Amino acid sequence: MSEDISIYLEPVRNAYALKDSGGVGSIGEIIEVNDGKMPELEGHKLAIIGVAEGRNTIENEGCVQGPQKIREQLYQLYFESADFRILDLGDIKAGHTIEDSLFAIEQVNSQLMQLGIIPIIIGGGHFLSLGMYRAYTKLERMTNVVCIDPRFDIGDADEEIDSRNFLSEIILHKPNFLFNYSVVGYQSYLVNQEMVKMMNKMFFDIHRLGEVVHEIREMESVMRAADMVSIDISAVRRSDAPGINTPLPNGLYGEQLCQLCAYAGMNEKTSSLGLFEYNPSYDVSNQTSQLLAQAIWCFIDGYFKRSKEEVGLNEESFVKYRVQLRDQYELVFHKSKLTDRWWMEIPYPESSDQKFKRFQMVPCSYKDYEKALNQDTGAADKDQGRLVDIPVHYGGANG
Repeated sequence: MSEDISIYLEPVRNAYALKDSGGVGSIGEIIEVNDGKMPELEGHKLAIIGVAEGRNTIENEGCVQGPQKIREQLYQLYFESADFRILDLGDIKAGHTIEDSLFAIEQVNSQLMQLGIIPIIIGGGHFLSLGMYRAYTKLERMTNVVCIDPRFDIGDADEEIDSRNFLSEIILHKPNFLFNYSVVGYQSYLVNQEMVKMMNKMFFDIHRLGEVVHEIREMESVMRAADMVSIDISAVRRSDAPGINTPLPNGLYGEQLCQLCAYAGMNEKTSSLGLFEYNPSYDVSNQTSQLLAQAIWCFIDGYFKRSKEEVGLNEESFVKYRVQLRDQYELVFHKSKLTDRWWMEIPYPESSDQKFKRFQMVPCSYKDYEKALNQDTGAADKDQGRLVDIPVHYGGANG
């Protein structure tokens, strides 16, 4: 490693008591913990990292206490795997300034990702997602970001970074390594409609709460496209997650959050996860910390169920479907025989120096294939001879 990340980390508090809180076979028993001595990183696959940063969280400063409460619940859960290689590296120290804290997250995440370790960030404000994203820019990796959030968090980029404006910094970051940005579970009454138009103009992928709640399985293809997943716990309704200063009456159900985390874990691309804004001061009977611990468990479980599929390289493992549209444009879909997952071919824009036809594979669902068929046969959208509502992305803000 080029840098010792231990300089940014404080040991897990009460590490031995936490590890003893679970029974035989619990996560607490088998997780390797920074108890004052940093464990070896090589050979591990996932790492829990708390962030002791409560500033600039829009009156939710108590989220600085979140990491420890989530650990208390996570360590008591049971997990069976002969290859359970997971670390708890402790908490990133709050820096002298907000930028110092973001820099520490960037350094820790980038170092772990270089080793093939997925960082799972817990605690602090949602703006800490910016530090996660900067890790990708440091590594010069094009990045798909998925945020589970009731809002868009777009604000004045000239103001100090906080939990309601950090997306502006991600979009405007130079150099730009943002390939696509998706918001899952936004609530229309909390979002300025001009912002919705702007997100659509940038070809970002936005999904309203009603769409997510009623068709949670359709979100699998959205999560499958993600490199980085960032979760604002206020996306979950108050009845299931009261642990935030301004919980909302509507939102995801707890089991839906867990399902989304499982999808993210199963995605071979996902290389970092963040769960933010949890404030123990408002938590009732530790309900929210239990939910977040279970969401992390689902992500870990999904990770150990990953199935690497090389779409287009191993044709024997896929069924190919061709759909001819009325404008003579052809869509090509691929369905995995192993997992029943779907992809769609998207050709790159033609250029004069291209000698061969090239395309990229975009995750999609069976429903997307059905939409294509309906457009082709005229069963839907009879007034337009073109495909609509298929999630085609040419590069987000770069598109």
